[in-house]
Amino acid sequence: MVQKDGFYYLFLSATNCCNGALTGYSVFVGRSADPFGPFVDAQGISLTDTQTGGTPFLTMNGNRWVGTGHNTVFQDAAGAWWTIYHAVDQRDPFFETATGFTKRPALLDAIDWVDGWPTVNGGRGPSDRELFAPAGQEGEKARPTPRIERQQTPGQLLPDYTDEFSGTELLPAWSWDWAGDESTSSALTPPASSIVDGVLTVPIEATDLFADVDTASVLVREAPDRDYVVETRVRVSVPDEGCCFNFAQAGVLAYGDEDNFVELSNTSIFNTRQTEFAKEISPVPEGWARYGNTVVGPPSEEWTYLRIAVEKLQSAASAAAGGDTERYTAYTSQDGKTWVRGGTWTHAIGDEPRLALAAFGLQDASQKFTAEFDYVRVSKLSRKE
Repeated sequence: MVQKDGFYYLFLSATNCCNGALTGYSVFVGRSADPFGPFVDAQGISLTDTQTGGTPFLTMNGNRWVGTGHNTVFQDAAGAWWTIYHAVDQRDPFFETATGFTKRPALLDAIDWVDGWPTVNGGRGPSDRELFAPAGQEGEKARPTPRIERQQTPGQLLPDYTDEFSGTELLPAWSWDWAGDESTSSALTPPASSIVDGVLTVPIEATDLFADVDTASVLVREAPDRDYVVETRVRVSVPDEGCCFNFAQAGVLAYGDEDNFVELSNTSIFNTRQTEFAKEISPVPEGWARYGNTVVGPPSEEWTYLRIAVEKLQSAASAAAGGDTERYTAYTSQDGKTWVRGGTWTHAIGDEPRLALAAFGLQDASQKFTAEFDYVRVSKLSRKE
């Protein structure tokens, strides 16, 4: 906790700290005029709300570092702010003699304050090159203030990939993809979906897509072969409060197959509701994790807006990222106007990337919940200040 300009800022780390190259550990921040709280995020949501608050402060940005958490905050001799934290090199995540034992070197980066909230390197996140150092003694110059990172936003709509669910049946572009054994796929009965008043409704299944558990059905269609933004608005019938409805989730995926995808979803986790941003990959070296996750902004008790920005990596950047070919950045919103930027996974989804909607994860099959999707909108990727 630090004090600045009349507020106390509380920095907290969340998710899995030690999952090798798929460590989604990140730092979130809330502030309060009282050191005893309550602490709220930039949207005014309490860190202890069921729809869990917390503004992402330090998370992976698509370079080699993931698992950026467990931090401290200080001012240097010139008054500039800095953070020291642990991170994981996704190309070299384990100690040499102990595969599975995550290695977390300490890193140092600068903090910039934007509209009363801290951000790392002007919003660029963790660095992987030499930068200006902290002032070690009185009289040394303070670090220059950087230009604030531009945000990724939807540009021109791509109507060939967009669906407002304005009819009564799914368009032919959509199909159900089952992750189970292909030899029995002919017996698959697709989830009982319906479209009424511009909303697609599907049951949340007691199935999963997690490492070797590939039992869920996903609704897929072709994805653009370019940089793009995909967005949906989703609502789940899971109660707004209470425990436990694990791990009922509904969201949007960039989908290669059941073992290679990136998913952004509204997820029920014990007594909380969170926006989970997950990555699964296969094959991996022996002893490496196949699934990892982080979280973004708080979901809504009603409609939650989910957005993934997809960028194709250039060859040099791809090599620097360990062979991955795309960069996926998560955004969430409670109202569709104010967006929270989350972490960035890199991935190599495959030669035939698809978009997908999914609703699954229930551990108790006796629980009956549904997910509603208002639209799927795909746009060219743009940036704004």
